[in-house]
Amino acid sequence: MSTHKEYALIAILATIAVVGAVPAFAQWQNLPSSNPPIIGSGASQTSIPITVSTDKAVYDFNSIVVVTGHVTSVFPDKDVTIRVTDNGGDVVQIQQLKVDNTGDFKTTINTASPLFTNGGVYTVWAQYGNQQGQWNKVQFTLPLSGGTKTCQPNEIAATLNDEVYCIPYSINGGTVLSGTLSVASKTLTVNIQANDDGQITLNIPRSVLDSKNGNNDQSFVVLVDGEEKDTATETTTSDTRTVTIPFTVGVGQIEIIGTQIVPEFGTIAALVLAIAIISIIAVSAKTGLRFMPKY
Repeated sequence: MSTHKEYALIAILATIAVVGAVPAFAQWQNLPSSNPPIIGSGASQTSIPITVSTDKAVYDFNSIVVVTGHVTSVFPDKDVTIRVTDNGGDVVQIQQLKVDNTGDFKTTINTASPLFTNGGVYTVWAQYGNQQGQWNKVQFTLPLSGGTKTCQPNEIAATLNDEVYCIPYSINGGTVLSGTLSVASKTLTVNIQANDDGQITLNIPRSVLDSKNGNNDQSFVVLVDGEEKDTATETTTSDTRTVTIPFTVGVGQIEIIGTQIVPEFGTIAALVLAIAIISIIAVSAKTGLRFMPKY
């Protein structure tokens, strides 16, 4: 195999790895950075043939942001690209949307996602089809809370390393004491004080913990004080899985085990990895360093 083919193979593998974590990386790099901030509901640049707005200007960390927009000219098979960036410029969400026959589009953003960790201004960027490089934007604000997310009284503050993930819940017959997440075991552990027989209902965001068999949902494995129980019931939506777990007096710990959990590597880590691989390829091309034996 020739040297150029070897470099090409490595580059392809690197590209595949990055695309899985950060779709359309090249387009993201074209996001305009010199435009003045636009704050508030319905505020967007009108000189670009796409408009975008949100239903409010300020939300909390457990909100659904309704994003709507319009394109002036509808092209068949062209999608609207939506990117959401935080106040540090990091991408926290990417979507491809269809437009209807009138040019309208609509989507939602769930601020309970673990990627929405910091308070401050978030920007929704919108681009359509043939208008490459022409982005419109609208901004909304999440509350500042010392740089970290604070959960509501009806939410479990489940910790993972230095991050906090808010999981809505209700309980009768006991009190929730704490919650933790484990990447190694893909488990949400909830510590409770059960003063009586009762049950706990958890609304678990799929972005925090999910359980899949291929593309299909499968039931969580539930342990109550270390013993597997099959008495839990579940209902699902596209964003959350609601689990109701009965318990008896004296129970101290409930574990919900899935197959997918908060990713260990975020967007920035993936980009750093990609840059490192590309740098190795460039150095190798100049120095003659080989990764594969020459036959």
